[in-house]
Amino acid sequence: MAAEIIELELYIVRHGESMGNAGLSDTLSGYAQHDTPLTEKGELQADLLGQYFADLKLDHLLCSGMERALQTAEAVRNHQPADGAKIAEVHKIFTECNTGTECAGRTISEIQSEFPHMKSALGTDPQERIIFHGKDDTDAMLLERGKEALNYLRGRFSNGEKVMVVAHAAFNTFLLYAALGLSHEQIFDPTFYNTSITKIIFYKEGTGKFADVHLEYMNSTPHLCNLYPEFKY
Repeated sequence: MAAEIIELELYIVRHGESMGNAGLSDTLSGYAQHDTPLTEKGELQADLLGQYFADLKLDHLLCSGMERALQTAEAVRNHQPADGAKIAEVHKIFTECNTGTECAGRTISEIQSEFPHMKSALGTDPQERIIFHGKDDTDAMLLERGKEALNYLRGRFSNGEKVMVVAHAAFNTFLLYAALGLSHEQIFDPTFYNTSITKIIFYKEGTGKFADVHLEYMNSTPHLCNLYPEFKY
């Protein structure tokens, strides 16, 4: 059997608790009602996530252009070692599903006014607005977006890079389905906790010990054990 050759080590992360998660969207006004920021608890979760990855040099850090994902990615970037990812790349494809609005989001240039360490992901236009996906998308359409995102990642990274994508619960579900070759008609719906980590390793074809796509762990939250003592893993 050929030696194992890792092409991509992918960390899929959900953002920290947002005002929307906490049921506080109505306390916000205007654009923020559709693109809610993290709560104080969510900011703590994101910081703990960043601390957890402080010793792991990420080659690339990508994220959704929504506020909660941007804040979470910034916390991770903040704690990266000197030779780790010091820029977070924003890509519209990672935006959450079923946001309930078709309003236009900010451009990358506008995002940079709040997050100077963000830039447009390779192959994207910094003047293009982030798209908010409404509730009319079917599961089949969402899976296609998951496949498109996976194709982007696999097409760009194939030399063993360690890459983190900070996105959203529903989007991460379909990215996971795409990575594992699952159908949109799966009878289970994985739960992703705020700042949970899912690690998938992609091997060069024919070199994986058991398969060329290995789900190493899913929905892992070891960084939150002190915050939630009931978590025993």
